[in-house]
This record gives sequence, structure tokens and C-alpha cells, in this order.
Amino acid sequence: MQLIDYRLFVVFHQQLKNEYYDSSIINKYEFVNVNPRNDLTAINPDYIVISQYEFENFHSLGKWYTESEVIYNIYKNKYLYKDVNYIGFLQHDIDSSVLNKEILEKNLPKYQLINLQPYPFQTDYNQKILMDESQPDKKTGAGVNCYEVIINDYNNFYNTNYTAENLKNVTLNLCSSFILRTDIFEKMMLFIESIIKSGKLDQFDSNRQYRIQGGLLERYYAVWLAFDNLQTTQIPLKHHFEESVAQNSFFKRVINKLKLRK
Repeated sequence: MQLIDYRLFVVFHQQLKNEYYDSSIINKYEFVNVNPRNDLTAINPDYIVISQYEFENFHSLGKWYTESEVIYNIYKNKYLYKDVNYIGFLQHDIDSSVLNKEILEKNLPKYQLINLQPYPFQTDYNQKILMDESQPDKKTGAGVNCYEVIINDYNNFYNTNYTAENLKNVTLNLCSSFILRTDIFEKMMLFIESIIKSGKLDQFDSNRQYRIQGGLLERYYAVWLAFDNLQTTQIPLKHHFEESVAQNSFFKRVINKLKLRK
């Protein structure tokens, strides 16, 4: 039986909350600083803290890619996770205190994916988040739904013919927060890298007011994970959505409509 080991990366740009992290697995967390103004000496001495700007092979995407800049750069710096067979990602404003050694050692041998932010596809689709080239700075409303573009990109990459109907009753994994087997993570990132390198996301939100690139990429992950038919379980974590003022104004409207804020 293969030994299960894992590493959980937490993306942060402001104060971390000690109560969000169980002491039984504190050595499994690595906290990724994305704010060069942070004073790392003030961080809890039990935390392993790294700066994405000091990665051996750092690729700057821009802060509008939010946590996806970290996810992509960890993928491009395999030394950060090559010694583990599960990799996880969280945001600093997600309370992961329910995750502990017992729970993870029980679930990881049985599942390929742990969904930490489950949301119904249809509810999110109905928010009408756009990827409409004819109105690239419009975030929601009438126009080309982002999921139509994402599914089309998936089909083009894998030569499949999925539609939104295939996801109608599916629970997605949103907020770029999951624990995934590392070989599957690398498989997913081949697709994600093709989207990033295409530059297609950069045409939207041209003033970078809402950092929509990160919001769209979390849905690319979600669609990929849904279509890969993984052995999955859910451990929903409370997300406090502590974002910038601009992001808050947009994403709070989405969350309030979803009525899924925990």
C-alpha cells in the first residue's frame, strides 16, 4: 500500500488567523505570501512561510490572477511538491480548522479529490458571469456565459462534446480550494496552462477592477475536475471572503444571490 503524504498551500496577502489551522497538521501547511510588503518575521514561528517571488522558476501573471498565479507557479516549480502524492490549495480567509490528521488520513486513501468549496453548478451558471468578447468589461448579465466558453475550451483541448447540460446536476469545486492527487493535478494543469498561455483571459476586465481572471480560472478548475469523474468527497469549509474592496463589491453580490455564504 502506497504511503499517503500531502502538502497544503495557503495563499495569503494579509494577517493569518491561527485558529484556522489544526495543530496536528501544521507541518503539512505551507503559507504562500503574495504581498511583498508583508513582514514575514511577524508570522507564527510554527508556520512554514514561502514567498512566490522567490520561487526558482517564477512566472508573473499579474495579481488579477489572484490565487491562480500561485497555483500555476507551484505547478511550474515541482520541487515544492515532488515529495508528496496529494497537493492542496486554500485561501487565507477559509477556515480549515476542521481539517486534521485523523480526517485526512481517513479520507485521502479513499479519494482522489477532496472538494473544500462545493457549489451547485446550475446556481453558479445562473449568475450569468460573462466571458463575452463583444462586451469584455461586463461582468454579469445578458451575453455569453463563462461556462459556455470554458466547456468549449475543454472540448477543443480533449476532443470531447460536453455541454452545460452534462453539469446540470453536478456539485462543482469552486474557490480554487481542493486537495487533489498530484498526478491528477499535473494532468489538469496541462489544460490550465494552455488557457493561461493563450492570453485569452486578459481581454476581460481591461481595467483590472475585479481581477476576474482568477474568478474565471477557478471555474476552469471546477469544470475540469467535474468532467474527469474523480473519486470525490466533500469537506465544506467556511469561507469568509475577505477580499479587496473592488472584488468584494462584485463577489459579494454573487455570494448573496447564491445564498451559499457559510
